[in-house]
Amino acid sequence: MASRSQAAKWQAVFNLRTAIAVMCIVLMGWFAAAFAFDNKEVFLPGETSVGHYLFEASCSSCHEGFKPVSNENCSRCHQAELAEDKHGAAKFRDPRWAGELAKIEALTCTTCHNEHVHMFGRGVHLQPDLCMACHEGIIQGDLQSHDGFAADGCWTAGCHNYHDHRSISTGFLIENLDQPPMLPVQKLPDRTVLTQVETAPAPDLSREFLGGGA
Repeated sequence: MASRSQAAKWQAVFNLRTAIAVMCIVLMGWFAAAFAFDNKEVFLPGETSVGHYLFEASCSSCHEGFKPVSNENCSRCHQAELAEDKHGAAKFRDPRWAGELAKIEALTCTTCHNEHVHMFGRGVHLQPDLCMACHEGIIQGDLQSHDGFAADGCWTAGCHNYHDHRSISTGFLIENLDQPPMLPVQKLPDRTVLTQVETAPAPDLSREFLGGGA
């Protein structure tokens, strides 16, 4: 009886090892096929944001091997948007804002923009209540006009833009108190964006996953 029980135990262990071995072989074959056919979508850890969806076919547009995405890589596309960044690196390198910098590492783009992790269905992935890291007091009594506002409404409601809040700043509002609520003719300001690359680089898994440069 004991020998039969021991045999059953060893058979169970053998079956488990076999299953693990088969699974490893399947995974290796899957990854090998992905490399062979440059099908890099299988390596995506999660949903890509709407603004970056086109880059799914070319990971090297943002990534350099297995390194984290750098500010330099982000600015290659967003330099024009950040030309007048009101929350830029220069602001937080000022000792007066050291306290805020201790709350959130605002010098790094990926602190706020975490790609492949769905947070909010609008543009890039961004935590809806991100502003509360520094401005929680605004909705807790510091500013009467914001009493009762939700913690996740600063930018999701369309009021504030982290990088460019000139049109909602106190100074701007004071300067334009005598202006009508809406201009007679509404138009978007002209913006010129200069690009250096017309098309995304060709997919190359061997270059992207083995430490190649972007």
